[in-house]
Amino acid sequence: MSKPKILVADDIKQNVKLLRVILTAAEYDVVEAYDGEEALEKARGEHPDLILLDIMMPKMTGYEVCQKLRADASTKNIPIVMITALHEMNDRIKGIEAGADDFISKPFNKAELLARIKALLRMRQVTEKPVKKDETSVLESILSDLKEGIIVTDGQWKIRNMNKMAHDLLHIPETDMKDTDFLTYLSHLKLSLPVEVITNTQEKITDFQITDSNAEGLPSINARMTKILNEQGNVAGITFTLRK
Repeated sequence: MSKPKILVADDIKQNVKLLRVILTAAEYDVVEAYDGEEALEKARGEHPDLILLDIMMPKMTGYEVCQKLRADASTKNIPIVMITALHEMNDRIKGIEAGADDFISKPFNKAELLARIKALLRMRQVTEKPVKKDETSVLESILSDLKEGIIVTDGQWKIRNMNKMAHDLLHIPETDMKDTDFLTYLSHLKLSLPVEVITNTQEKITDFQITDSNAEGLPSINARMTKILNEQGNVAGITFTLRK
C-alpha cells in the first residue's frame, strides 16, 4: 500500500525542510512547492492526498490557490490545511470562504499537526465516495477503528453512520440510529453554542462543546462539525468528530 502523499507549500525553505522531516518520519511522502503558482501546478500534477498551504506566498496567495483548487474538478476534494502566522478571526473566515478544511498557526505543535492530518485523511476516506451496499461493512470497519466518535449525516441531518465511540461518548445504546434526526438529538443537549447558530452557520467548520445532557455522567465533549458541499455549494452531508 502506497504512502499518503502530502504537498507542502511555503516560500520559506526552512519551514518546508522542517515539515518534510516531520512528515517523512510519520511515513508520508512529501512534495514541495515554494510559491503559489508552483503549489497550484504541483497539486494538479502530483494529485496529493492532502495539502499544507501557507497563506502568505509570492505570485499567488494561499487564499487564491485554495479557491482555484476548489474550482478544479480534479483537485476540489483534496483536504487543505492552511498554516499561517495570522491569528485574526477575519483571516480564518477568509480561508474558510476560500475552501480551507482546517487551520494551524505558526509556530505549530508537531503532535497537533499530525493529528489534524490523520483526522482529515480518515474523514476523506470515509466521505469521499458514495457507499454501496457491498462497501458498508468496509466503512463500518474503518469507523470502528477510530479513536474519535464519528457521526455522518446527510444534508438534512439524518444519521447515515455512527461508530461505537460516538455511542459511548454520548451514552446512546448501540441501537440502529440510521435515519434518526441528529439535529433533534442535539437540541436536547446542553451546548456551548445555540442550536440555531450550529444549524444556520455559513462556515464549513464549526467547533462547539457538549457540556451536559439528560444522560447522567456525560463527560464534556469537544465536537467539530464539518459540512460537505456538492458542486453547487449546497450541503450534501455533515460529519461530526467527537473527543473528550
